[in-house]
Amino acid sequence: MPVSAYVFIRTSPGKAKDVANAISGIEGVKSAHAVTGRFDVIAFVEAPDIATLGDLVLSKIHGVEGVSSSETSIVV
Repeated sequence: MPVSAYVFIRTSPGKAKDVANAISGIEGVKSAHAVTGRFDVIAFVEAPDIATLGDLVLSKIHGVEGVSSSETSIVV
């Protein structure tokens, strides 16, 4: 059964839309939106397992220019 999660992302100032667009193109990211509030982007992601989810967040999402930090909440 796939693992789903919401990834709450903080970006460099003025980079939210660029980050959301870049993240949207990553395999496993189902949606990504620039938002207002405590975070700058919220993404909904799916992966086949926890290890792949970790790689998706730590390597791929954090590899996007402008991403400064994130918090991940796994859907239960």
